[in-house]
Amino acid sequence: MTLNGTIQTVGFKDMHQEQVEALILMTHAFLSLADGYEDEDIFEQAKEIAEDVVILFGGNGIEVKYEPIL
Repeated sequence: MTLNGTIQTVGFKDMHQEQVEALILMTHAFLSLADGYEDEDIFEQAKEIAEDVVILFGGNGIEVKYEPIL
């Protein structure tokens, strides 16, 4: 994701703890669903989207590793 210009957003620091937890749970569910496809490309796309969302809310990104089931 490339941001053009300066944007103002609500960050994790501004959110209620339950809102932060809900966003993290939704991110986990999103990545779990992508993992269910057992396709590294689909998982990587989902990871990039999830990372962009976390960064937009003031986080540092996410770190995950796709490990195919053999």
